[in-house]
Amino acid sequence: MEIKKKLSEWKKGNPIKKFRKDKGLSQPDVASLLGVSTYTVQRWEDGSVNPSGDNGNKLNELIVGFDDEWKDWKKKRPTV
Repeated sequence: MEIKKKLSEWKKGNPIKKFRKDKGLSQPDVASLLGVSTYTVQRWEDGSVNPSGDNGNKLNELIVGFDDEWKDWKKKRPTV
């Protein structure tokens, strides 16, 4: 499987994206709930940055088991 396809499949497992889709929310909706920009939510969903500090705490309150899910998801990131 080529790397682009692997990355695409991996991104689908993002716990923030799964939560958002399950609840029928948009990225701007989640950004508003957390007090961050839509761009920040986009970057979390594509795995380019990790939520930290207060944002990590807010996500833990919003998504049950978020911290563990996030760590597991990041470990599964495909490599070249």
